[in-house]
Amino acid sequence: MFKDVEVTYHNNSPYSLTDYKEVNVNDSIYIDFTITSKNKSMHQVCVWEAGAATPFLRLTPSDAQRKSYSNVVKLKMNSKVGLTSYRVWALDSAGVYIGDGYKTLSVFVNPDYKYWSNRYMQVPDTLEKAAKCYISLRTGQLYSYEEAKQQPELIDAAIFYDENANVLTNPADTLGGFTIYSLDASPNPLALYDISAWTKRSVQFSSLKTNQANTFRNTIRTGALLKSNAGSSFPNKKVLLTSVSSRAPVTSNNMVYFKTPEGKIGALFVNYVTGHSSKKGVIMNVDVKIEN
Repeated sequence: MFKDVEVTYHNNSPYSLTDYKEVNVNDSIYIDFTITSKNKSMHQVCVWEAGAATPFLRLTPSDAQRKSYSNVVKLKMNSKVGLTSYRVWALDSAGVYIGDGYKTLSVFVNPDYKYWSNRYMQVPDTLEKAAKCYISLRTGQLYSYEEAKQQPELIDAAIFYDENANVLTNPADTLGGFTIYSLDASPNPLALYDISAWTKRSVQFSSLKTNQANTFRNTIRTGALLKSNAGSSFPNKKVLLTSVSSRAPVTSNNMVYFKTPEGKIGALFVNYVTGHSSKKGVIMNVDVKIEN
């Protein structure tokens, strides 16, 4: 079936995509093609990207082009990274698929950001100090207090749960909340752990963003998009309250942008927490995206 239709991809430009190609974010590709049909007339030519429900482009050949149609589709690779594919096919006068020559084009967009998923940050523990409450936002590695004090220059941020934090509108309510903080915050938000002798990296946070699942997962799909969504202005914020009490749950879908001392922009997204207290074993599950 569908053997009457053939598609030829031309290599007429350095941007031409004829089979497989690796590019960088914001590079251009050209789908330079000629599609022919030996028998049935082509009344529409579709260009489709893998993962989409429908073609993103529908072209209408003129009467003289019903059996052979050529065009150049120019695309900028600025919406996502990784591997994606394209196909060009034809429809007849009834809108019925008549073939694509069994040819798929593939392009790999080199990532311009790192993505660390499902990092299980634990609230600090008092005795053993073994809870993984510290994180390197550049590598996604988690550290306990005992591990972090051996190499504090790797640490970018930490969490704890403040039982006394006033997180509700009514000042009389002090039911606690999770806190993310930079190690150079002054005073040290978590006096329980002595970090006075540590090398302290200076990380800045944006204000807290709520209901950010779609933005984090579907909008921020390149480092360039990460940077443009975060914006260029970061307040000198070192301590960030990230959740409220059980009366107004919780932290899931919250996100904060951050900026490292090297000027790298990133986003930390809270997937969920397993409790709302400072008790041992309570976990905040986070994802991190950061520019290369």
